[in-house]
Amino acid sequence: MAIVTDILCDAVGDIACLHGDMVLGDGTYQHQADLLEGNEGDYKESPTICVGLDGFLNSEDTTEMLRKIRIQFAKDGMSVTKVVYNTNLEIKANY
Repeated sequence: MAIVTDILCDAVGDIACLHGDMVLGDGTYQHQADLLEGNEGDYKESPTICVGLDGFLNSEDTTEMLRKIRIQFAKDGMSVTKVVYNTNLEIKANY
């Protein structure tokens, strides 16, 4: 498992700072959240990435959502081992 070192963001999406310096750390979960929350077309450099979870809010069948998560994470270079939704979304994927 590779560690993706990145500039981290805080809970509201601003750059995280500690003692006046940017915080660096493992950005895997941050990247996953970006892919889940973003919509196709949000990133100019890669217009076909992102899942767009908000588009699945009223869907009763989660099959398409789970498939899209698996595909988009794999496209981003992650090794996806588990994607399930019961009452919570559970994802196990690493770079």
